[in-house]
Amino acid sequence: MSEGRPPHAVILRAPTRLDARVVAAALARRASLPAETLLPVVKRGWGIVAEPSGAEDAEALAADLSAAGQPAVAVPVSLLEEVPPAVSVTKADLSGDGFDIVSGRGNAVHERLLWSHLSVLSAGAVIESGLKTVTEGPSLAEKSVRLGVTMATGLPLLGGRGKTRQVSQEKRTPFIEMIFSAPSRRVRILADGFDYGALGEQMTYSAELNFRALTAALAARAPGCLRGRGARAVLTKAPSGELAYESFEDAEREERWLATLAALGAAQA
Repeated sequence: MSEGRPPHAVILRAPTRLDARVVAAALARRASLPAETLLPVVKRGWGIVAEPSGAEDAEALAADLSAAGQPAVAVPVSLLEEVPPAVSVTKADLSGDGFDIVSGRGNAVHERLLWSHLSVLSAGAVIESGLKTVTEGPSLAEKSVRLGVTMATGLPLLGGRGKTRQVSQEKRTPFIEMIFSAPSRRVRILADGFDYGALGEQMTYSAELNFRALTAALAARAPGCLRGRGARAVLTKAPSGELAYESFEDAEREERWLATLAALGAAQA
């Protein structure tokens, strides 16, 4: 590490041009490792590529990434933003010059958060996959055999135990998160727990359409804010796979990157 210089981080500057494979390849060349081994690390970090690093190493990596078409900058780690705890909102008013929290859960309080202070808009769906055990009764053929035996002998044939098997299941939790500055707030809206009356005449009977309309309404009120991958996908009606996040922590890591770019004024289109 360079003497007298603080630890640095390398931050990608163009959210809409993030290419994890290109970033992984650049890191692999420097570490003499296969790019495939670094790809999961890059995806997990979103646009914060190295944290912390020596200042000169970070600047060299930022230059390599920029030359590869992934604009980057090296900054002291002290300039990285921290995302505040989420405030879960269930009802709000969008008619004024800010997002008015009407009601929510836990730490939610009545307050107005100005649109001019909205720095990051995130949206998408947390996808959780798992297995569940299901029990299946006898098939139609098995039932027919038992019925035939019963009719021939006059004796009821007791049913056997049902067969159990595991099947995959997927749980989707659509969400919207907004990062405000001054005061520092992270507002979370869960699609199935929000009062869409805030949309006024735009409100429909479709939960999905209401979710998309709300995302668009929020984006329109703060056109200068940075938008996460999922929010961009919602607004452009991109494939549903682009809305997916592994967890709320995954979305938070992207938000931290975008909030840092917004605070530094370092984002590029």
